Amino acid sequence: MFSFIMFLAVITTILAFIGFDMITHFSDIVNLIGAVALGVGVFLTFKPNKKKQISLDLDDSENSKLLQESYQKALEDYNYIKGSLKYIRDSELKMHVQDMQKVSLNILQYLQKHPEKITLARRFIDYYQDTVAGLIEKYVEIENTQLNTDSVNDIKERTKNTLYGLSNAYTEQFEKLINDQLLDMDAELKVMENTIKADGFDVKKQDRTQKIKSGFSYRRKNCMHDKPMQKMRWQLKHLPEKFFDSDEVLRKKLIAGGLGILFGGFGAHKFYLGKTFMGIFYLLFSWTGIPFIAGFIEGIRYLFMDKEDFYRKFFDNMNRG
Repeated sequence: MFSFIMFLAVITTILAFIGFDMITHFSDIVNLIGAVALGVGVFLTFKPNKKKQISLDLDDSENSKLLQESYQKALEDYNYIKGSLKYIRDSELKMHVQDMQKVSLNILQYLQKHPEKITLARRFIDYYQDTVAGLIEKYVEIENTQLNTDSVNDIKERTKNTLYGLSNAYTEQFEKLINDQLLDMDAELKVMENTIKADGFDVKKQDRTQKIKSGFSYRRKNCMHDKPMQKMRWQLKHLPEKFFDSDEVLRKKLIAGGLGILFGGFGAHKFYLGKTFMGIFYLLFSWTGIPFIAGFIEGIRYLFMDKEDFYRKFFDNMNRG
């Protein structure tokens, strides 16, 4: 497969050079650069991507390998469901699946921090999330038939109801995972409450607008003890909704930026980002010089773009198929 893609890239480069030489008035060097850029774009577009795994903090035992494989399966199912959302036409169902994905994301983030709990999550990984992925796949296939018969509508409605029921299962599975931690926190809070009472203080919620009577008025900013205890939420604010390899995203961001700056006039960066139509458009109008300016600006933008923003806007296109 790799050899065929390399062959395709070389043929594309040769044909592009001949074509540029026939229809443009540029020098041979410029035509060669454009042809090479197009060949590189074709190669990078069709080059198979290696699947990246998120490494968990586990030892090298056989059981740890099984846990890693189980977690990777959960991650792939999550990403599959996320990628399928754009094909669901029913807005109500789409919003519901998105809510389920938020719970699933929280579970995956929790398991990443506590890989020893993966065994307890096998029911969620091997049945519930796997079932949701399968149901959505079949639901999308039925929707694509565009049939409006009673039997089709009945199946679609039953599928939606089943997914609604599985939503509760997601929440219950997450609660089981953190149950030990909740019990530990409950015991710790009881000890703290008893200690506070023994020291003569009240543990009831006080009016936060009241001023501290003590002469010592300095308070630490962002102190966790100033925040009320609420339901435990495992959210990782600085990661996008889909897990990714940060180094891989940075590498692709730099490549896209470099291609835009150097060969943007020939649409090389567009081909690389999976936007083939725009790449062809840039290529056809390269003789005007405008694509070179636009490509240079876009290349600079890619280089200075935040990795998460680049991932959300471009990375999904590069991983489709």
